[in-house]
Amino acid sequence: MSTWHQDQRPVRLRHPTQWTVVIDPPHQVRALVTFRTKALADVYMRNLKENNPSAYAHSYILRPGGATK
Repeated sequence: MSTWHQDQRPVRLRHPTQWTVVIDPPHQVRALVTFRTKALADVYMRNLKENNPSAYAHSYILRPGGATK
């Protein structure tokens, strides 16, 4: 869940050309990490699962494209 401050100035979560990993734990700051390929995003998610399971539980990957907020 994004913080109140982040909600005041929403940003696009989806990047037009890159894969985006969104880490959005409740009551903490949302983080976005972009990757050129899905394979790199998958490796990042695997490492997140091994090293920070609580953050992994609130993470997902977005494909490139659209103007989704």
